Amino acid sequence: MSKWKGYLGIVLLLLSWLALYWITGSRTPWNHFGAGDDKNGVSVYLGDIQTQNYDRMGFTRAVVHYAEKEQGWIVGTERGELFLFDNEGQQRWKRSLGIGKLVSLQLTHDGALALVGEVSPEGRLYAVNVHTGDIAWEYKSADFVGSDAAQRSYPSVVHIVIDKNDNVYANAYRFLVRKDGSRGYNGRMVAISKQGKLLWQFPKNEVMDSWINWCDVSDANGRAVLSTSSYDYHEDMKYRDTMYFMDKNTGELLNSVSLPPVEPFDNTVMRGSPNFSHDGKYLSASASDGRGFLFDEKGKMLWWRFLSKPAQVDGAWLNASGRDGYVTPYGVLFTTINTFNRENWQLPTPVEHPSSNSIFMFNIDGTFRYQYQAEATMEELAFSADKFVACAIGRNVRTHNYKAHGALVLDLASGKKQSFFATEGPCQAIAISPDGSLVAGVEAPALTPQGKIIGAYRLHIWKNEGGGEK
Repeated sequence: MSKWKGYLGIVLLLLSWLALYWITGSRTPWNHFGAGDDKNGVSVYLGDIQTQNYDRMGFTRAVVHYAEKEQGWIVGTERGELFLFDNEGQQRWKRSLGIGKLVSLQLTHDGALALVGEVSPEGRLYAVNVHTGDIAWEYKSADFVGSDAAQRSYPSVVHIVIDKNDNVYANAYRFLVRKDGSRGYNGRMVAISKQGKLLWQFPKNEVMDSWINWCDVSDANGRAVLSTSSYDYHEDMKYRDTMYFMDKNTGELLNSVSLPPVEPFDNTVMRGSPNFSHDGKYLSASASDGRGFLFDEKGKMLWWRFLSKPAQVDGAWLNASGRDGYVTPYGVLFTTINTFNRENWQLPTPVEHPSSNSIFMFNIDGTFRYQYQAEATMEELAFSADKFVACAIGRNVRTHNYKAHGALVLDLASGKKQSFFATEGPCQAIAISPDGSLVAGVEAPALTPQGKIIGAYRLHIWKNEGGGEK
């Protein structure tokens, strides 16, 4: 009898696991219930995902944003799942948004809606009720830039911003293969009201033949701006300029700006900028060739500086790509990421560029203030309402310094490290509460060149009360 009871227990255990696997989609479903202790905070497992090679160019993504009204965190994953967690890591709700990977996130000013972008065969843009997780409205970016499943050319809502009235401005794009076998692009910017009404699209009657990764909008000057990011540059491209400025209310093109490239690059590429200053008078940007720029509201250049000047070492052109550009109350901030070989990013580099993986701060007149160099790429930045910037420290594909991973908090006024919270795997997404007392980051697993898996797909919530590792 006891033997049959043992068999029955095993069967019930197996059935329980199958039920939990069906509910959670995870082979380790017990990780979905409750939060674990973390130094200076808590951690929450976000589910099984494919573990990427550490040196891979396109790496694991996640999105996270503080929901002040709910005293919690909105988190989007590569599994197409959107969560609301409270500050103790307890799940309030979970919404499966489909088969896509969630890649962009913004909250309305009143905290009522989360605007979420995905990459998928339809590339949807969702407006989700932050309190309940219900979908308020949605759009398919495939209707604006197309989709081609045969070529795995899927649209992505890559970046989202809002204005003071919570109108939504989003960039959508997809890659495609041109007739000659080279890579091409379809891109468009759309504006949608908070209620879900399409206000305009740019261009109106065609797609841009360029990769568009970033956009911003200013209530102070009434302008929207988008930048182009096409590494595969062709002379027959129609949309070859670096930045395009539109009337934010109508989508009418006001002007565009072309920035000449520097050697050895063919064109000027912007990936994580430009961004307007709060008063709308300035626009800051970084370029992948290592330059940082400050413009006026119409794109007239006021000054530029080399953050990472391309250099030839042993016959190879090396530079640390520029990415972010922000005008802060403490000056104009730029970032650089890893050191890359111009001919092929996967090729090794004999040295690290001395300006790699850094934040640079300049005064508004262009005079240098400080540089803070991290030990790996600053994957993403998030600003508190006062003086802190939180940085997701991900991979260094040159040094493979696995101890560099984590969340870094800097004092913007001084450029000094305020806190550091370590993660085992690369930290790929970051958010900070308005008062700077809480920081959240998403860690990703990675397969090292030695064949070891480090880290896991986890949300971390840390208390930033002068804590962390100094």
